Amino acid sequence: MKLPDDASRAAEAPPETSTPSTPAAPGSVSELTTAAQHAAQAHELAAQELSSSAHHDQLWGPLERAHRERAADLRGRAEAGVEHPAEGSVPSGAGDATSSAPLAAPLAAPLAARSVQDALAGARAAAAQLPATEPGISRPTLDLRIGIICDRFLFDTYSGAAHLIPITPQNWQDHLHEVDLLLVAATWRGHDGIAWDNTAAEAPERRRLLTHTIIPAYREAGAPPVYYGKEDPPDYRQFLDVARACDHIFTTAAEVVEDYRRDCPEAKSIEVLPFGVNPLLHSPIGSRSAPAEARELIFFAGSWMGRKYQKRARYAEWILDGVLDAGKPLAIVDRWWEEVTAQLDAEQPLLSPNHLIPVKYWPYRVPAMDHHELMDLQRVVDIAVNLNSVIASQTMFANRALELQAAGTLVLSSYNQGLNSYHPQVRIANSAADVEETLRGLDLEELRRSQGDGVREVFLGHHVSDLLTRVARTAGKDVAPQQELVVAVAETLTAELAQDMAAQRRTGLAAAGQGSDSGGFSPVELLSWEQLGARAADPLAKPIDVLLPVSPARRYGPDYAADHVAAFRYQSATITAKLTGSAVQSDAQAHQHQRGFKDLDLTAWWRPEAAALVTPAVLAASGQDARVYAIDHLGHASAEAIEASGLAPAALPHPGDDVDAVKAEVHRTAQAQQLELSVIVPIYNNGDHLRHKAFASLRRSPHFPQTHVLLIDDGSTDPVTVATVEELARSYGNVSAFRHGTGGSGSASRPRNTGLELTATEYVTYLDPDDEELEAGYHLLQRRLAEHPEANFALGTQVTWTNRHQILPVHDWYTGIERRDGMCWPTRDSLREIRFRPASIEGIVARTEWLQGLGLTQPVGATGQDTFFFQQMMFHARAYVPVDRPVYTYYGAVDTSIVNVVSPGYFRKYLILEAARASWLREVGLLQDYLDTRFEHFFVTWYLWKFSRVPAAQRAEAAEVLAEIAAFYVEDPESHAWQTPEALRFFGQHRLPSPGKLRPLAGRLKRRALNTAGQRVGQFKRTRMGRGAGALYRRTLKPKSKTLDRVTALREVTAEIERIQRRQTSHWGITAAEAAYALAVQDRRRSPDAE
Repeated sequence: MKLPDDASRAAEAPPETSTPSTPAAPGSVSELTTAAQHAAQAHELAAQELSSSAHHDQLWGPLERAHRERAADLRGRAEAGVEHPAEGSVPSGAGDATSSAPLAAPLAAPLAARSVQDALAGARAAAAQLPATEPGISRPTLDLRIGIICDRFLFDTYSGAAHLIPITPQNWQDHLHEVDLLLVAATWRGHDGIAWDNTAAEAPERRRLLTHTIIPAYREAGAPPVYYGKEDPPDYRQFLDVARACDHIFTTAAEVVEDYRRDCPEAKSIEVLPFGVNPLLHSPIGSRSAPAEARELIFFAGSWMGRKYQKRARYAEWILDGVLDAGKPLAIVDRWWEEVTAQLDAEQPLLSPNHLIPVKYWPYRVPAMDHHELMDLQRVVDIAVNLNSVIASQTMFANRALELQAAGTLVLSSYNQGLNSYHPQVRIANSAADVEETLRGLDLEELRRSQGDGVREVFLGHHVSDLLTRVARTAGKDVAPQQELVVAVAETLTAELAQDMAAQRRTGLAAAGQGSDSGGFSPVELLSWEQLGARAADPLAKPIDVLLPVSPARRYGPDYAADHVAAFRYQSATITAKLTGSAVQSDAQAHQHQRGFKDLDLTAWWRPEAAALVTPAVLAASGQDARVYAIDHLGHASAEAIEASGLAPAALPHPGDDVDAVKAEVHRTAQAQQLELSVIVPIYNNGDHLRHKAFASLRRSPHFPQTHVLLIDDGSTDPVTVATVEELARSYGNVSAFRHGTGGSGSASRPRNTGLELTATEYVTYLDPDDEELEAGYHLLQRRLAEHPEANFALGTQVTWTNRHQILPVHDWYTGIERRDGMCWPTRDSLREIRFRPASIEGIVARTEWLQGLGLTQPVGATGQDTFFFQQMMFHARAYVPVDRPVYTYYGAVDTSIVNVVSPGYFRKYLILEAARASWLREVGLLQDYLDTRFEHFFVTWYLWKFSRVPAAQRAEAAEVLAEIAAFYVEDPESHAWQTPEALRFFGQHRLPSPGKLRPLAGRLKRRALNTAGQRVGQFKRTRMGRGAGALYRRTLKPKSKTLDRVTALREVTAEIERIQRRQTSHWGITAAEAAYALAVQDRRRSPDAE
């Protein structure tokens, strides 16, 4: 059932404004009263549909009553001409629900009563109008014939990039001499869903045919067999026998490369190959042309896997709940729709929770759809959801994260190390409230920036043509790498233009991090028109692939050329163009083709004819009627406007700013804007993370206007970082920047020291560029600190992501410190009592006058200096306020190189730290206390753990540095009475360790034994005897799977009812999340095509 046309039209949301987060303008009282009546009617219709259902009355009955209560409440308020108070506010003179305040439009929840089916229908209609996808003009189909064994999704992704021939157990002999190489990917069923079905009875025989017959035959025929472990690391051992049979091994997970080297010693090569995107399937073309209503839909498509990946399911609920709480329309494309519907209609037990989407999300379920239709839907929406089964990998994450970015879609994702390291524009969920805050605070400019960065990144670093070229070259095939030659041309050559072109980033972040130039392009050469003409006439000169006409009237950002190069990889027009104006002004023209262009100095030309390379006028005339692809408005600005701002892009190397001059400006800014809290952000060559992680988290806080953001650049050599710092300072009045001389000091100490010296607000804290403030946590600390004048700082807890999610119980560490009057009162002995265990200075807000008055400086060039700084703060504090809530997120596994090798130089940075710490501890009389309670534990668990990762050739040098560190605390490290077996062994002592120190070693041995046993069990399961034993167990001894019964479903729906009822005191408009229940029963029974 659909709502009647008049009711659904009347209950629709007000027209969308230019930015997603802008509240609707208030209407007249009569208009809003009418809207409230229509919203009440929508609730009544939902109740009627639920009451008419014969299925599961006990499940939907309470929900029907909730809708009726909401409808009555809305009608009563409409008749009285009063409103529900806006969230967090009470109308003046109001003490109860009968307040006589005038009606006003809701601030956050729309008036919409659109069901999930209606929202999806609108998005599908928009998808049907999309222009066709195109091959990239710079990436034609490779002259490469590949015999391939893979699943449907990988086959679709690689189709068109090369000539693919699916190999099956039936046809493999037919193509034995027709292919250049054989690519065997880890697959559960095969490209057609049946050819290589691993669940079939004949699966073992098929596997033996593959490893013992097909692969050797293709090798003998001159087609080198290549294995692609795309299911690594979770299912590494499931396909290990296939990998062993192949000559070359590629894996999605860098973490298992060493495992392959151990288990496949005969392999000729073992490399990392990430997932890829194909412009014929994943494309941003037309992605901005859909109606605003269609773009609002947020969807998730994928398996739930709630039993196999329980943590992933919990993180998924954060995202989905956050989307609903933000009032956004949500659709969950359910792969198991047909099975669940059939079981409901037959009154049968439901699927296992591993596949079943939780009942509380059933109103948002929609039937599964064709893969290509799903890809088009990705192009239409602005935001979509991605879930990662693997957390602890720098290279393996869900390929949907790449596909969505290629479609120009912002990704809301659960955490993964690689996504966080190399795709900072992907929004990582930390809680439902965090997701809600992200969506509510996202404006159109930030949305388009994140989407633009994603499009560029994936087509520079993950284009399937480049990936298959790597595979072929590794396998010994003569396939030339594809790298564009880029040349810029200007009528007048200026120092600024030369600076901008020299600063162009030429490869994707992920490719750079893996030490690969895959997907990159040449350095941009700047020529005059005369020089260009001479080059075009030179028969020995290499042909130009991409020509960039530029002008001194503009400044070009470091990603300007890359945006054009990427566009030539996903569409086929020979001219691309950048747009002018803001996101609002240019959005209607972005990511679509047009005839001609407006500004020559914002275009790029693919292999232009030599006859046109004479003058700007001749080149422009040749393209006025040409088909041109308009990208977006990003990456350039008026030179005049930038000069007027006083923050022109800095030339590298930069001598550094004057501290006194910047300090004066910082103080003027803080005073003029009455700023309250300074956030010091130390920066060095991490501009992408600064923009999308730290700064984005500060900006989405409702208290951002009262925050003074101090961006302290430690001398970045990366033009992207330099440009990002300057752009943020230029764009926001409460952001101040300071630049140290180019080159860096080696750690965050110097910029943190500078930031504290510059601070001019009452309160101060620190935030690293790759971390995030969480749920306005700094404002909470500031408020609590203001409530306790005797305290020197407030301390919150933190969320930590490494290879798992943790909320550190910081205050449990400090239970020995006296608590009274809502504060903790440390003494001189407190550091010893807490065993010198530090909290993070990113989790504190301190009084600036107190912290500056201590005269503390973090050791310049040292690593780990923030822990020492906190120990000093605790020593000097009279009192602090404990706040038992996470206030920031620490991402502890941000990678800068996949080959993460520790060298002796790493320990030398700690040598600086330990020299300063030992000196201070000796000065305050705590050196022996630190030695007794902390030093050996830290030496073993941190230094020796890092030492185990030092290459063998450098270990002697690293050991000398560690001995120097130990000598700061003990006279003779080799004769000191160490207590742990690790320290004894490192210093060459042969006595028995203290019994109490053996527990960590015993734990490691236990884990090693369990891992070994698990591997042997896994190997046994794959044998004929093991499979037989497994079948017998499942039929006899295995407990029956616990199905999701009606009681559980009722409990989950009751929670949704309570959420609806709570909203009666916050927003009088019906939200899309609530109204989705209007079609809940119908959604269970039939697909939208049956209506």
